[in-house]
Amino acid sequence: MQAVLLLLFLADPPAFARELERADALAAAARAETEEARRTPAVQAALDAYAALLATRPKDPKAVPRLRRRRATLLAAVGRGADALAEQDALLAGPSARYDRARALLEGARLLGKAGDVHAAEKRCARAVEEYGDEVSIAAQALLERGRCLKRLARPKEAEAAWRRITERFRDEVKAAVDAFDELAILEIEAGRRDKARGWLKACAAEYEKRAARGDRYGAMLSRLLGEMKAPAMLQRAEERRG
Repeated sequence: MQAVLLLLFLADPPAFARELERADALAAAARAETEEARRTPAVQAALDAYAALLATRPKDPKAVPRLRRRRATLLAAVGRGADALAEQDALLAGPSARYDRARALLEGARLLGKAGDVHAAEKRCARAVEEYGDEVSIAAQALLERGRCLKRLARPKEAEAAWRRITERFRDEVKAAVDAFDELAILEIEAGRRDKARGWLKACAAEYEKRAARGDRYGAMLSRLLGEMKAPAMLQRAEERRG
């Protein structure tokens, strides 16, 4: 079957796209199944379809990451976190661009954190920042996740340092930076320093208000977030998250 697919793709490149659509449809159907139905071959059928495509392009630096991520997403969705992590690790070891390897580290860290292995998740985030700091969108998200891991590990000072680093070096990564300001405010609330928490939220508003006004590509999101930050409910929401 794999040989037939390979010959087909060589003769008709759009065939790969059609087979990928078919595999995606199988995966979507599998994710929609109930827990009981997930014990049926539905998930395996989707995984096999992706595997067949992988076998036709084992060294393609664009196709391999796409297919590995799809397999990992499906596996995570059906509760097979360890297998999903194995896919991310295979992506790290295989042919892929720097961005894809950095993303594999980040997404693997999230899987580890969800599974409760916070130490391993924190180390993986640190590696993503250290080795792929030039991939700024991933580095900012990895710092955000690393801070959350450090907080879970009862290392709030290090968590604060990670989030401060985002606000100082990655302010153009708007979503990660806004989340970092939010996390810093929550740290202050937990320490009983509401005034300092307001200070972080005001600093965030000052940084991004002008971007929203001049039509930044994140303008709609920023306008909404800034509205929340100026409302008294913002601190209440942060305190609820604290609990």
